[in-house]
Amino acid sequence: MNRKTVIRLLIILTAIVAGVVFVYPSVSYYTMPMEQRVTAVKKTPAILKQIFNLGLDLQGGMRLVLEVDRSNLKADEGKDVLDRAYTVIANRIDALGVAEPSIQKQGADRLVVELPGLKDEAAAKAIIGRTAQLQFNLQREVAQLERAVRAIDKALQGELVADTAVSDSARLKEEEAQALAERVFGGTEKAADTAAAAQADTAAAGGAEDASDGELLKGMTSFRDLLAQVGEQVGSSPENKARIDAVLRRKDVRTALENAGLGGNVFMWGHDTMMVRGAGYQPLYYLKAKPEMAGDVIKDARQELDRTGLSGGYEVDLELNRKGARRFSTVTGANVGRNLAIVLDSTVYSAPVIKTKIPFGQAQITGSFTMEEARNLAIVLRAGALPAPLTLEEERTIGPSLGQDSIRKGIIAAIAGLAGVMLFMAFYYRLSGLIADIALVLNMLFTLAIMAGINATLTLPGIAGLVLMLGMAVDSNVLILERIREELRVGKTVRSAVDAGYRRAFSAIFDSNITTLLTGFILLWFGTGPIKGFAITLIFGIAVSFFTAIFVTRTIYDIVLNNPKVTSISV
Repeated sequence: MNRKTVIRLLIILTAIVAGVVFVYPSVSYYTMPMEQRVTAVKKTPAILKQIFNLGLDLQGGMRLVLEVDRSNLKADEGKDVLDRAYTVIANRIDALGVAEPSIQKQGADRLVVELPGLKDEAAAKAIIGRTAQLQFNLQREVAQLERAVRAIDKALQGELVADTAVSDSARLKEEEAQALAERVFGGTEKAADTAAAAQADTAAAGGAEDASDGELLKGMTSFRDLLAQVGEQVGSSPENKARIDAVLRRKDVRTALENAGLGGNVFMWGHDTMMVRGAGYQPLYYLKAKPEMAGDVIKDARQELDRTGLSGGYEVDLELNRKGARRFSTVTGANVGRNLAIVLDSTVYSAPVIKTKIPFGQAQITGSFTMEEARNLAIVLRAGALPAPLTLEEERTIGPSLGQDSIRKGIIAAIAGLAGVMLFMAFYYRLSGLIADIALVLNMLFTLAIMAGINATLTLPGIAGLVLMLGMAVDSNVLILERIREELRVGKTVRSAVDAGYRRAFSAIFDSNITTLLTGFILLWFGTGPIKGFAITLIFGIAVSFFTAIFVTRTIYDIVLNNPKVTSISV
């Protein structure tokens, strides 16, 4: 066996191993009973990013069509109302903890929301439909954060926390607190770089304990060990986020914070993930629970180029109404040097430092934003006072039993299609047909592995795309085998017939695959929902079939023909 063939064989074996590694989590997850799946996700939230998700039509769930009511809008008010509604709805759905939700704009006035696997439809409609809550909360000092962490640790260790608010505030000066915080949080990056679990509402003062929290917190006695320093902000890795939420839901923890004189504060997660040394961390803010201002004081918010010219990026300009301008002047004048958090639905989008008193209702939020980041933040700020209600135009609920039936029938169809094609190839092309069958099996493995690797969603039309892909994949092998047959009929040797067969069939295979890929990309671009699911599996399947038909089967032929005793081939 020559060196070139050995390298090709190693590439194929590596691809097979990688395919099995990527597919195994999905097979393991979807063969579990539903109760075990829920437990597995709570223990290891990152598993949801290691599998291909099932669409609404396969695992059941809810589909809503919401329409913007523009009847009471003025001509200049409805310009970006759909974008603002989209931002609010997306934030709501994050809090529901639905894996792989879909939110799509349809026309100028509609949002189509799909929530696969959702169990409580009534709660979902109530959460999605309520008015957005935008507010401005002051960030607490480092000293108060340290006291809160110590109180939580004592509660976890079973110690009674006395009311120490007065003594602690007198004893801890700001510089001492800062040094203490550096000792507490500095260099505690303990978590792995895993994908984040679904966003949770973590208002510490009001959450109810979850029945599964005991399993998450088993043996835990230290809250501070779950935290890490993220720039100038405390945060946590996705691995520890669920545990932190569980700690803050505990009744004894809330009681300890109350006893320590900290009941007026609240922990809230930041919206963005920050990268530190290649690992992802989500900021955790400790804020004053009572907001300084509500979002209804914002008259307008828009992205602009940074006027200082220092960052080369964008900023967000705020314009407040008359009432808001007066209140903003008071708040900023009394809190220069402190951070004022911009909070939408219990999620902190930004926490800029108040640099000076702002008396005239005009403010800038700077932070070296990109144009898209500044635009999104401006939409979030304007979303607090949504100028138009959303009406429910259509609601569709798909039960899990129907989805399971679709999965069962889809798997049967895929297996039957694969078996039928493989039997035909083995019968008609004999040994060469078996080589093509190996390529078909690898084609299915590699396609599913890619889908799992990018966390794609598998829908019922997607299963149809997999079955169609099998027929199209074998077409390439048929072209090659027929060309080899023709070369053998004119008296060529086996080696030269195989070489000529692959060489002369290549252009036809390449052209047919390119045209099919173009069709798939057009469907992906313009399609929605199920059509996209079909397009995704078709694109991956065609791309992989080109690899298996040209590269894999040719390598197998090279290995077989490397034996000098082989003077003929069954085709």
